[in-house]
Amino acid sequence: MNAVISILVENTTPSPSLIGEYGFSALVEVDERKILFDTGSSDALFKNAENLGVKLEEVEALVISHGHFDHTSAVIPFLQRFGPKKLYLHPGIFSQRYLQGKKGLGPNIGCPFEPEDLVKNGAEIIFIDSFSEIMPGVFISGEIPRRNSFENTGGNFKVATHHGLLEDRLLDDMALLVDHPEGLIIISGCAHSGMINTIEYIREKTGRSKILAFIGGTHLITASEDRLAQTIAVLKMMDIEKIAVGHCTGFYAAARLLNELGPRVIKADTGMSFSF
Repeated sequence: MNAVISILVENTTPSPSLIGEYGFSALVEVDERKILFDTGSSDALFKNAENLGVKLEEVEALVISHGHFDHTSAVIPFLQRFGPKKLYLHPGIFSQRYLQGKKGLGPNIGCPFEPEDLVKNGAEIIFIDSFSEIMPGVFISGEIPRRNSFENTGGNFKVATHHGLLEDRLLDDMALLVDHPEGLIIISGCAHSGMINTIEYIREKTGRSKILAFIGGTHLITASEDRLAQTIAVLKMMDIEKIAVGHCTGFYAAARLLNELGPRVIKADTGMSFSF
């Protein structure tokens, strides 16, 4: 199996020919079959793909990690340009969602479309809520159990319900997995379920312990000292070769991971590509 993970949207980039945009998107190529994981928050996906020579029309399926705008805002434009496509998503992504801050409730941060918008623009919607293989060797985690005591969603998130605003546990949070012969490759949007919960659940479902890479967001930007310390302690015990953190990880958490875990930790940037 040959696998290539290319980051098309990330908060930052070191290249003057590319655009940093708040959000995340990665092209996942497995034996020449192509999946787009998330789409970012605006149009950087298209500009970066063009400058990187990536042919988005060759993507056969989209996978959405969770229903926040910074991962879903280019879905409709993508379908308008390149549809029809298969679209794998959790049925809970369509809720109105908010972040409760010190200054009050922020604007809606949910995805900017409804199911009918997807169908109208050529999406073949495939709902996923459990661990599922979507093509040979490629899996979506489905809902990730929250089993440890130190991880949380990473923010004071709220969701609109018939009973008013309630805590948003972001049960739609899902990761993508490439089950490579040499080890697991995990691609994360934000890891609202917790980075450790995500890794441990995928290891449990596959029965494998070797991890070639964890790539993407970790939502450690708001992590307490205790959460960071416990996260690092668990990661030190894992057989994991590369940890490419970005988006919602935050500078201080990324620096702490690098300091504690050494050069296997890198800052993910727009334009990076990983081959396995």
